[in-house]
Amino acid sequence: MSRAAQREATRRRIRRVAVDMLVERGLAATTTVEVQRAGGFSRGALLHHFPTREAMLGATIRTLMERNETAVRQAEAEVSPDLDRVERAIRVLCASVVRPAFVAELELWAAARTDTALRDVLRREEKRARVDLYRVVGDVFGDDLAAAERYPLVASLTVQFLRGLAISDVLRGERGAERLVTAWVEVVRAMLEGSDR
Repeated sequence: MSRAAQREATRRRIRRVAVDMLVERGLAATTTVEVQRAGGFSRGALLHHFPTREAMLGATIRTLMERNETAVRQAEAEVSPDLDRVERAIRVLCASVVRPAFVAELELWAAARTDTALRDVLRREEKRARVDLYRVVGDVFGDDLAAAERYPLVASLTVQFLRGLAISDVLRGERGAERLVTAWVEVVRAMLEGSDR
């Protein structure tokens, strides 16, 4: 293995350990020292790839996004194909956001509110991840629904709805979520039916 390939493999391993720790133990426990210890990395190796905690946390966004996409694909396999397309799309997306990787990503966002260094890193990383997020949402809705005139607004509002649902789920569990999901399905149907297709 070439030196460059070794460096990239180490970087990927550090990122994977940081993501696992973030998902399993939360942001407060995901420090460079704990990632170094959990992964068996030297301090020099970790700091070479990620000179700050913020840089390391920012690098987790891509991996979290990949895990979130995997969660969507798993939800697609679990949600009944007998539902109409709008309800199925909403239920697939809702099922995926209550999984740990999505909530971990939201935890990063919340911490960035008061941590300007983290906020700066996350803004850069989220710009890249946003394209993938909306691609996945579009895949779930399907090309014909995504071609509707109001679809861009539906997609944007759905992403905001999903984020709120994920945070609420942390505090309330599933209580009340079904009523909200059912109501959102009706709102999305009305918005898309009012579009010129």
